[in-house]
Amino acid sequence: MKLELLNAPALARAYETDLTEAFPPEELKPLAAMEALRRKGCYDPLCLRDGEEVLGYILLWRHPAAPYFLIDYLCVPAARRNGGIGAKLLEAAFAHYPPETVFLGESEAPTGDSERDGMIRRRLGFYARMGAKTLSYDCALFGVHFKTIAWCRAGLPGEEELLRRHQEIYRAGLRPEVYREYIQLPLAPGEQIRPLAPWNE
Repeated sequence: MKLELLNAPALARAYETDLTEAFPPEELKPLAAMEALRRKGCYDPLCLRDGEEVLGYILLWRHPAAPYFLIDYLCVPAARRNGGIGAKLLEAAFAHYPPETVFLGESEAPTGDSERDGMIRRRLGFYARMGAKTLSYDCALFGVHFKTIAWCRAGLPGEEELLRRHQEIYRAGLRPEVYREYIQLPLAPGEQIRPLAPWNE
């Protein structure tokens, strides 16, 4: 098994098939936004292959100047789920970059909807089993509430530093007015989450 960087056509194929199937519309940014970040050199869309077969994808949004990545999407095609591929994707990504690389993640927070929350809690449990540290701050992005998690093989810096780098990733990739309108990072305790909105570059 090996990680490979997706080119533009391969990213488009992944988006139109597996990513669209795996993520609800409110959580999936437009392909054009991913491609714009990729062209700027701050997006690493990776796939895990076993020979010719694609096992899954991990799409990483790069900090412009520091060894930080935001895990934008972790996706296992429907036919390969529940076989440990998600863990292999994370492990491969962690091994692919230097030990001091910090990986930030956002995983949807429980909503109070019992049907939806089962999957949300299983996803949070998976990240915890993979060694993620749940950070003390949440965020809301385009109206969706997320818990924030992080990993670093060399040891995590303090949360003030993590939050600052997290904010910088979004500020570098979004216009200032979009950041102010749609990114609540951190989400203060008791702060009202803004209405659900489509991804706006």
